[in-house]
Amino acid sequence: MTSDRDRDVLFKPFPKQEIFLSCEYDEVLFGGSRGGGKTAALIIDAALKARRWHIDRGDGGYEVVVERRSVDYPEYRALILRRTFQDLYMNFKPEADKIYTHLGAKWREKKQAYVFPSGAMIHLGYCDSYANLDKYIGGNFHYLGIEEVNQFHESWVRELGGSIRSVNPELKPFKRYTTNPGGVGHLWLKKKFVDNCPTVSGGEKYSDRYGIYYKDRYPGSAYIDENGNSVWYVPAGVFDNPAIMDNNPEYVQVLKGLDPIKRKMWLDGDWDMQGGTFFGEWNQLHHVIPRGDFALDISKHRIYRCIDYGSTNPYACLFVAVDTEGFVTVFDELYERNVVPSGQARQIMETTARHGLDEGDVWLTVVDPAMKIKSNEYAGSMRSVLDIYIDEGMRNVHLGDNSRIPGWVMFKEYLHVPDYVEGGRNEPYLRFTDNCYNSIETIPTLVMSRNNPDDLDTTGEDHLADALRYLLVFLQKPHGRVREPEMKKWQKELMRKSKKDKSMRRRLPWTA
Repeated sequence: MTSDRDRDVLFKPFPKQEIFLSCEYDEVLFGGSRGGGKTAALIIDAALKARRWHIDRGDGGYEVVVERRSVDYPEYRALILRRTFQDLYMNFKPEADKIYTHLGAKWREKKQAYVFPSGAMIHLGYCDSYANLDKYIGGNFHYLGIEEVNQFHESWVRELGGSIRSVNPELKPFKRYTTNPGGVGHLWLKKKFVDNCPTVSGGEKYSDRYGIYYKDRYPGSAYIDENGNSVWYVPAGVFDNPAIMDNNPEYVQVLKGLDPIKRKMWLDGDWDMQGGTFFGEWNQLHHVIPRGDFALDISKHRIYRCIDYGSTNPYACLFVAVDTEGFVTVFDELYERNVVPSGQARQIMETTARHGLDEGDVWLTVVDPAMKIKSNEYAGSMRSVLDIYIDEGMRNVHLGDNSRIPGWVMFKEYLHVPDYVEGGRNEPYLRFTDNCYNSIETIPTLVMSRNNPDDLDTTGEDHLADALRYLLVFLQKPHGRVREPEMKKWQKELMRKSKKDKSMRRRLPWTA
């Protein structure tokens, strides 16, 4: 059994770490600037959180005596995750080895876990794609720790959280996350933890050593979410960590020399900055409108659908109306995982029908060009996803252009908010109705690729953005549309069907 002194012998926490280690809230985010001592705190918390204790009264006053910690329970199971295998084995595991071996734990490669003398286990894992979630979802863990949780999508963390449960009242389930600002999870973490649990400022200080001002910040009140879970944010900065100050003082100089946005995030722990957001043009006030403010009318709109294929990863389909001036409104979406191609086609056509449209009303469906690859066995022969869609009854399907950089340039052109013009139509050429929840949540949070700032990071939830990119590249530039394209026979039939006033066609600046 671990003693109540084991923790402090192995690891003497500084004040912010002590706050994190002692809290009993359900979900806690620990972080802020880099160098805040987050990794060591998570390693200790997963193993040595006090589970049963009593208070002794002695000559020196009251003393809390810990009777049992997490790894004293034979049934205890914890799961600690990083985003990639390399992050786990290069950055996290060496630090965990130093502490857990002193507690008598043995690393078992087959189990991917530290096994403690009691039989308790702390599993290490990584999750670099949605498919990897299956290894952990449905498990039975008492503790979830995610290191650098800003690299995880909110939906992933939500699904992982469903595996954290307990039938032993002494083993209350906990979820603990560490992070810095930035990354694909920046916005949801800020909204859930930072905004709901405002910090308390301890005042501004000046460091003579580094010639900079900084602020001490302390956790404020916890927040109870819609599920009754207690949520808390513990801020930590590099100046809170005496180990960095004493042993690696040049680290602060490195942070000080970063560009202004990264310096605010990683030195100051400022969540109001978000460096690397790919679609900096996005503005909720301009790009999202109430569903009730949009009226679909095939006499005034051309209807398009655009699709990015996925199976284990989600497939995405957007329903789009383009008016006679070239303004684009995304008025519905589908975003589903684990749906076979035939099921996807049926869902898309059913959603189309719910809007009072049939296949003949859809001007074009622009799809992921990878859908033409023949990889599905269907009716005894190899069929592509595109073949299956068409077999299910989808009409007027067109393979999209997968040119990424020109596509994102076009996307940004559509998002551009114009300068105010008296009497003009002062709105961007691309807007979403507010029922397109997944688009509104995922597109603004996409970040730049580390290797190519002209592309976005493909580890983000980019499926809806990809689908829309295929269509926008097809439509071409969002202004100055004057060319009259050559129409296919079915397009001419649709024009005759949807336009009562045939002379209107001469005035329509459609691109395609």
